[in-house]
Amino acid sequence: MSYDLDRLEAEDAITRLIFAYCTGIDTGRLDDTARLFSNGTWYLNEDTPISGFDAVSSFLNDNVILYDGVPGTRHTVSNIVIDLDDDRRTARARSYVIVFQTVPGNPPHIMFQGAYADIFARGDDGWHFHERRIHADGTGDMTLHLKGADAQAVGTTA
Repeated sequence: MSYDLDRLEAEDAITRLIFAYCTGIDTGRLDDTARLFSNGTWYLNEDTPISGFDAVSSFLNDNVILYDGVPGTRHTVSNIVIDLDDDRRTARARSYVIVFQTVPGNPPHIMFQGAYADIFARGDDGWHFHERRIHADGTGDMTLHLKGADAQAVGTTA
């Protein structure tokens, strides 16, 4: 059995980016998540591309509801599959996501179930998100997470 060290390093770096997205939101460090899109586009749904740090940061900080500094969410990502292109400069990943939320005065609940479809690129500074598309299989009560109409506009149906 031979190991491809470059592939393993790429898969590790990409997996860490997938988890960093979740950690930034779950811990209320919304700008950490926004920084992941400094060179990329985040599709809240097919009609809502948000590109670059400033736009993603504005969206998150203007719309995510925080409770004592955190949104009360836990993003759980599974079934991560990463396909590294032959050029070793781009990769595609897909994964499942379930988002749980617990906020004061409400029982824990699943507020989102779906999948991420990601494209990554490797630049001189390492791997980064080029694109993230969110696909919803089902949504629960997102009004405790996102303000206004955006609470019903997350993800496209797969």
